[in-house]
Amino acid sequence: MNIRNAKDSDLREISRLLYQINSEHHEHAPSVFAIPEDQESDYWRNKVNDIEKLFIAAQLDAKLVGLITATITNNYEVPFLSHHMVCRVGTIVVDVRHRHAGIGRLLMAKAEEWAAKQGANEIRLEVMEFNQRAMSFYANDGYETQSRIMSKWIV
Repeated sequence: MNIRNAKDSDLREISRLLYQINSEHHEHAPSVFAIPEDQESDYWRNKVNDIEKLFIAAQLDAKLVGLITATITNNYEVPFLSHHMVCRVGTIVVDVRHRHAGIGRLLMAKAEEWAAKQGANEIRLEVMEFNQRAMSFYANDGYETQSRIMSKWIV
Protein backbone atom coordinates (compact mmCIF):
# COMPACT_ATOMS: atom_id res chain seq x y z
CA MET A 1 0.00 0.00 0.00
CA ASN A 2 1.37 3.38 -0.99
CA ILE A 3 -0.12 6.52 0.59
CA ARG A 4 0.97 9.53 -1.46
CA ASN A 5 -0.05 12.92 -2.78
CA ALA A 6 -2.60 12.73 -5.58
CA LYS A 7 -1.58 14.05 -8.99
CA ASP A 8 -3.15 15.01 -12.30
CA SER A 9 -2.49 11.59 -13.77
CA ASP A 10 -4.74 10.11 -11.04
CA LEU A 11 -7.84 11.98 -12.19
CA ARG A 12 -9.40 8.98 -13.97
CA GLU A 13 -8.99 6.81 -10.85
CA ILE A 14 -10.13 9.68 -8.61
CA SER A 15 -13.20 9.99 -10.82
CA ARG A 16 -13.96 6.28 -10.39
CA LEU A 17 -13.75 6.52 -6.59
CA LEU A 18 -15.82 9.70 -6.44
CA TYR A 19 -18.48 8.12 -8.63
CA GLN A 20 -18.83 5.36 -6.02
CA ILE A 21 -19.31 7.70 -3.08
CA ASN A 22 -21.46 10.17 -5.01
CA SER A 23 -23.75 7.35 -6.17
CA GLU A 24 -24.20 6.22 -2.56
CA HIS A 25 -24.92 9.75 -1.41
CA HIS A 26 -27.34 10.47 -4.26
CA GLU A 27 -29.21 7.23 -3.56
CA HIS A 28 -29.76 8.17 0.10
CA ALA A 29 -30.04 11.97 -0.22
CA PRO A 30 -31.15 12.85 -3.77
CA SER A 31 -32.33 16.30 -2.72
CA VAL A 32 -28.80 17.15 -1.59
CA PHE A 33 -26.56 15.24 -4.01
CA ALA A 34 -26.88 15.46 -7.78
CA ILE A 35 -26.87 12.44 -10.05
CA PRO A 36 -23.20 11.51 -10.37
CA GLU A 37 -21.63 12.57 -13.61
CA ASP A 38 -18.10 12.65 -14.91
CA GLN A 39 -16.05 13.63 -11.87
CA GLU A 40 -12.90 14.30 -13.90
CA SER A 41 -13.54 18.03 -13.89
CA ASP A 42 -11.61 21.22 -13.41
CA TYR A 43 -13.01 21.27 -9.86
CA TRP A 44 -11.05 18.13 -8.89
CA ARG A 45 -8.02 19.05 -10.99
CA ASN A 46 -7.80 22.32 -9.04
CA LYS A 47 -8.11 20.43 -5.75
CA VAL A 48 -5.28 18.06 -6.73
CA ASN A 49 -3.04 21.00 -7.62
CA ASP A 50 -3.84 23.21 -4.59
CA ILE A 51 -0.67 23.12 -2.51
CA GLU A 52 -2.46 24.61 0.52
CA LYS A 53 -4.80 21.64 0.80
CA LEU A 54 -4.31 17.97 1.47
CA PHE A 55 -5.26 15.58 -1.32
CA ILE A 56 -3.74 12.17 -0.81
CA ALA A 57 -4.42 8.81 -2.38
CA ALA A 58 -4.03 5.22 -1.29
CA GLN A 59 -2.61 3.12 -4.10
CA LEU A 60 -2.56 -0.67 -4.24
CA ASP A 61 -0.66 -2.07 -7.19
CA ALA A 62 -1.58 0.33 -10.03
CA LYS A 63 -5.05 1.26 -8.74
CA LEU A 64 -6.22 3.93 -6.34
CA VAL A 65 -8.23 2.33 -3.56
CA GLY A 66 -8.89 5.43 -1.46
CA LEU A 67 -8.48 9.16 -1.16
CA ILE A 68 -8.90 11.96 1.35
CA THR A 69 -9.03 15.74 1.06
CA ALA A 70 -8.63 18.28 3.84
CA THR A 71 -7.99 21.94 4.42
CA ILE A 72 -6.97 24.14 7.34
CA THR A 73 -9.21 26.92 8.59
CA ASN A 74 -9.01 29.18 11.59
CA ASN A 75 -11.53 30.78 13.86
CA TYR A 76 -9.64 34.03 14.31
CA GLU A 77 -12.16 36.15 12.40
CA VAL A 78 -15.21 35.22 14.50
CA PRO A 79 -14.88 36.86 17.92
CA PHE A 80 -17.20 34.51 19.82
CA LEU A 81 -15.47 31.28 18.73
CA SER A 82 -12.39 29.88 20.39
CA HIS A 83 -9.34 30.85 18.38
CA HIS A 84 -7.51 27.87 16.96
CA MET A 85 -6.69 26.23 13.68
CA VAL A 86 -8.97 23.42 12.53
CA CYS A 87 -8.41 20.75 9.90
CA ARG A 88 -11.59 20.07 7.94
CA VAL A 89 -11.84 16.78 6.10
CA GLY A 90 -13.73 17.37 2.88
CA THR A 91 -13.96 13.97 1.22
CA ILE A 92 -12.81 10.52 2.18
CA VAL A 93 -13.62 7.46 0.11
CA VAL A 94 -12.39 3.89 0.04
CA ASP A 95 -13.15 1.66 -2.94
CA VAL A 96 -16.11 -0.60 -2.11
CA ARG A 97 -13.99 -3.69 -2.90
CA HIS A 98 -11.35 -2.66 -0.36
CA ARG A 99 -13.40 -1.50 2.62
CA HIS A 100 -12.73 -2.97 6.07
CA ALA A 101 -9.03 -3.39 5.23
CA GLY A 102 -7.72 -0.43 7.27
CA ILE A 103 -7.33 1.95 4.31
CA GLY A 104 -9.70 4.54 5.76
CA ARG A 105 -7.79 4.52 9.03
CA LEU A 106 -4.49 4.98 7.17
CA LEU A 107 -5.94 7.95 5.27
CA MET A 108 -7.33 9.53 8.45
CA ALA A 109 -3.99 9.02 10.21
CA LYS A 110 -2.20 10.80 7.35
CA ALA A 111 -4.71 13.65 7.54
CA GLU A 112 -4.15 13.94 11.30
CA GLU A 113 -0.38 13.95 10.80
CA TRP A 114 -0.67 16.64 8.11
CA ALA A 115 -3.05 18.71 10.27
CA ALA A 116 -0.66 18.65 13.23
CA LYS A 117 2.21 19.79 11.00
CA GLN A 118 0.03 22.70 9.83
CA GLY A 119 -0.58 23.76 13.43
CA ALA A 120 -4.15 22.49 13.77
CA ASN A 121 -5.24 20.96 17.04
CA GLU A 122 -8.64 19.67 15.95
CA ILE A 123 -10.12 17.79 12.99
CA ARG A 124 -13.74 18.25 11.95
CA LEU A 125 -15.83 16.57 9.30
CA GLU A 126 -19.46 16.21 8.28
CA VAL A 127 -21.29 12.92 7.96
CA MET A 128 -24.72 12.53 6.39
CA GLU A 129 -27.32 11.20 8.81
CA PHE A 130 -28.01 8.13 6.64
CA ASN A 131 -24.35 7.08 6.75
CA GLN A 132 -24.32 5.01 9.93
CA ARG A 133 -21.35 3.00 8.67
CA ALA A 134 -19.22 6.15 8.47
CA MET A 135 -20.46 7.38 11.85
CA SER A 136 -19.36 4.11 13.45
CA PHE A 137 -16.00 4.32 11.69
CA TYR A 138 -15.35 7.83 13.05
CA ALA A 139 -16.68 7.04 16.54
CA ASN A 140 -14.36 4.04 16.73
CA ASP A 141 -11.50 6.38 15.86
CA GLY A 142 -12.35 8.77 18.72
CA TYR A 143 -14.52 11.32 16.92
CA GLU A 144 -17.54 12.74 18.72
CA THR A 145 -20.63 14.53 17.46
CA GLN A 146 -20.10 18.23 17.97
CA SER A 147 -23.06 19.72 16.14
CA ARG A 148 -25.85 18.73 13.81
CA ILE A 149 -26.98 20.37 10.58
CA MET A 150 -30.76 20.39 10.24
CA SER A 151 -32.82 21.37 7.23
CA LYS A 152 -36.41 21.81 6.18
CA TRP A 153 -37.78 22.15 2.67
CA ILE A 154 -40.13 25.13 2.49
CA VAL A 155 -41.12 25.02 -1.17
